[in-house]
Amino acid sequence: MLAVFDMDGTLLDGDSTAVWLWERVKQSPVRLLAALAVLPVALPMVALPSTRRAGASVLLWIATAGLSERQLAASCERFAQALRSGRNSLTWKAQALSVLEDHAQAGDRIVVVTAAPTCLAKALLDTLDRPVELLGTSLKPVLGGWVADIHCRHQRKCQALAQAGHGARWTYAYTDSLDDLPLLRAAERPVIVKGGKAAERKLLRAGLQNARAAAW
Repeated sequence: MLAVFDMDGTLLDGDSTAVWLWERVKQSPVRLLAALAVLPVALPMVALPSTRRAGASVLLWIATAGLSERQLAASCERFAQALRSGRNSLTWKAQALSVLEDHAQAGDRIVVVTAAPTCLAKALLDTLDRPVELLGTSLKPVLGGWVADIHCRHQRKCQALAQAGHGARWTYAYTDSLDDLPLLRAAERPVIVKGGKAAERKLLRAGLQNARAAAW
């Protein structure tokens, strides 16, 4: 069986990319001033699905300008080690890790598919020491910084899974967001990890009669 997990908000209790970028930006007065200057434009872009990739790329470029590929990987690794030692604001969700461990013990294949940059997600997931496959957003160098190349969100997550050899259907899907509706619709047992009646109503309105809401 194949169990597919989102990462930010599902396995983690926040947005790893946003926290990582902020940690990088606030270390440099120049980066901080540049980020504050573009925030009024970039944040509304990030909020809209149609412009999310472009808005995120602007902030990503500011935070990574001047980094080589090796330095980019090192920055992600330092961030992951800060998470491991409790030195940043992110934490893994205990219930999520318990469910992930249950799938591992059952012999299920586990894939984490996330909109976070692959280099960042890999560094974070490596701290768990669990057998998971990763599919994330690829980055490319532009004018001395890094921007999103193929943004792994919404329908693109399903395409990434298909290209990785997992087909068009899976047994389980776990996410905190209906932006992952294509991922949920392709699952036999979709779960949105927000409990309560409001989450259940959203699932019903989306036509996911076989879905359930879980309080993680």
